[in-house]
Amino acid sequence: MKGEKLTKKWRLIKLSRTHHSDFAVRFIEEMLEDDERLYHFSVNYGREKGNEVKKGLPLKDFVEVAEFLGMFTGVGVSEEKDGVVFDGCPSREMTEVRKREVCVGFLVGFFKAFGYDVEVNAICGEKCRVEVKLK
Repeated sequence: MKGEKLTKKWRLIKLSRTHHSDFAVRFIEEMLEDDERLYHFSVNYGREKGNEVKKGLPLKDFVEVAEFLGMFTGVGVSEEKDGVVFDGCPSREMTEVRKREVCVGFLVGFFKAFGYDVEVNAICGEKCRVEVKLK
């Protein structure tokens, strides 16, 4: 009798060690499919990161903010008459999420932290070309 109970307990212990929950993975996968929620989360995340930078660096204007973001993430940035163009999406380098909604939302939030209301046009494929203009 004692042997059977010990064997049963051992099997339960062994089973509990091999059982893993896939809740987090499924939750993240589902969140990545909800573009609206993903965009709003990315705006908030970008604003948080922008506020962190703002506390430590006195960036003076829109172009300096864009140049900093380009240097920090390793993404090329060039100034154009109406704004700046990134040769890739800075958020991809920071978040490793390759979705247009994250790219646009992150940049909107990051610039908003510095007081700039921007319009972001992201043309994404293998690599993004992202235009950021002041509204």
